[in-house]
Amino acid sequence: MDTELNQLLEQASQLKTKMAAYRPLSEAAVAQLEKNIRIEHVWSSNAIEGNTLNRYETASILDTGMTIHNVPIKDVLETLDLNAAYEYMTTLATEHIPLSTTIIRDLNRIVTLKTANDVSEAGTYRTIDVWPYGSEHRPYTSPLDIQPAVDALISWANQAQAMQHPIIYAADFHQRFVTIHPFLDGNGRTARLLMNMALTQAGYPVINVQPDKAARQAYMTALEASQEAQGPRLVFEKLITNYTIAELKRRIQTLALNEQNQKDAANDISPKLRKLLDQNNSDQSS
Repeated sequence: MDTELNQLLEQASQLKTKMAAYRPLSEAAVAQLEKNIRIEHVWSSNAIEGNTLNRYETASILDTGMTIHNVPIKDVLETLDLNAAYEYMTTLATEHIPLSTTIIRDLNRIVTLKTANDVSEAGTYRTIDVWPYGSEHRPYTSPLDIQPAVDALISWANQAQAMQHPIIYAADFHQRFVTIHPFLDGNGRTARLLMNMALTQAGYPVINVQPDKAARQAYMTALEASQEAQGPRLVFEKLITNYTIAELKRRIQTLALNEQNQKDAANDISPKLRKLLDQNNSDQSS
């Protein structure tokens, strides 16, 4: 394995261990954090594909159910669909449901349910050739080969998930899935959901590829490089590993701040109130 990548993976593993050593957040804080991450994912993953809603507009739609003035209805529907698909993905990850073609189809069904040209297209393998924008010479997997290619992907995943580092497995699955491009629409959003499902099942946080011009270009370039003539996945693996490291550091920062805030609050209390609280605790235990 590449030395730099190996060092990055070791750093990620150490950060994951460090994260687990912190006192967990309260249930209310966990719920809010998960909500923030979900909104971030819906916004960023859609934006990568051209959705025009910003983070605030995405949050407003998901929090209140209110549509935003003068935005395309398709962008609103994509937001609702991806939010539902994300929640389904987290359920699958929490219950450690084994990967299958059904899961892949179901996630794509939810992602594209309200925006597919025909509802029958959602979760259905495509029957026409498609290719990356501007790369007609490099079409995705032929329609006739999609079914066996997805079956082979599942077979590979069942072995690789137990053998590879979880981040490498998640990144490679994403890359292999997008290279097949089995559906007419929603392949990128489905791939990022499946990648995060793999990370979550392994105890790593959800990562959100950012949609700003530079980050999106780096993401697309890394994917393209890995697809050229079955080229190396190294650049894409490093990209996803760096995203994971950055998210682990943010999570640790949150947990460390939580512990410090609790310590500060415990020390910053008047003697009178402390005496009352101690008395209450004594009465409840007796």
